[in-house]
Amino acid sequence: MTTYANAIPQSVEVNGTRYAFLRFGSSAKTEVPLVFLQHFRGTFDHWDPALIDPIARVREVVLLDNSGVGKSSGSVPQTYAEWADNVALVAKVLNIPKIDVLGFSMGGFAAQMVALNYPALVRKLILAGTGPSTGDGIEAGDAKIFQALATASTDQEEYDGFLAGFYSLSPKKQALGDNWWKRMAEARSDRSNYLGPEGTQAQIAAVVRWSDPSFASEASYNRLHEIKIPVLVANGDGDIIIPTVNSWIMFKKLVNAEAHLHLYPDSGHGFLNEYADQFSSLVNSFLEA
Repeated sequence: MTTYANAIPQSVEVNGTRYAFLRFGSSAKTEVPLVFLQHFRGTFDHWDPALIDPIARVREVVLLDNSGVGKSSGSVPQTYAEWADNVALVAKVLNIPKIDVLGFSMGGFAAQMVALNYPALVRKLILAGTGPSTGDGIEAGDAKIFQALATASTDQEEYDGFLAGFYSLSPKKQALGDNWWKRMAEARSDRSNYLGPEGTQAQIAAVVRWSDPSFASEASYNRLHEIKIPVLVANGDGDIIIPTVNSWIMFKKLVNAEAHLHLYPDSGHGFLNEYADQFSSLVNSFLEA
């Protein structure tokens, strides 16, 4: 059986850009795959197998490296609308008429734009550890943590940055974070590195634009009412990277969607890894409903 650990990377080339992805899982129950969009600097080699495999056992999954990331070629787009364009393009080339989308963190920004700009493509939407673009009530994340994640260049710096950002600093939570890190780091061979300096700066440019009120028309905050599909919003109750209040505001602004909100106790940005069993089960139930 194909799992996250042994799934073979695939790719398609469009207009000179190679888009790499993992595609595996069961299509026995549905022909609609779940497309995963990753966090800041992450690639498809940086997901938690404890989250991915329980989902792949009951549905097909596609873990995508957007352009300029991981095993994909090209450059990192500086708007999330362009990230969304690439997702839709890959789906079209693969002859996939309908997808479910799970976006985590920065990947959640792109996921919102996929749903907004390609409404006929997306069946259901899962927004994990994320929030809308800038607007009333939206809070900025911890700048020190973001800087640590942006500049980390060694294994130890990446470990320290992600554990500090994804988990609270108590010994118990840091031990859980260490377990997650080992699961992720040991799951796959020939892993891609986290995004390098040039691509990281492009991703930072995208989030700066997302946070700038003068570009509100190309972002999500004022358009969330346009989403009319089932949406699951999930986060930890103490996220410091994308503050949990932003998930709440996003949920409240999804006035025309069938929106659900689930907050995990005593957890932060890394809730989906800390509660991988529970969250994967919730994802499966939401998608099957």
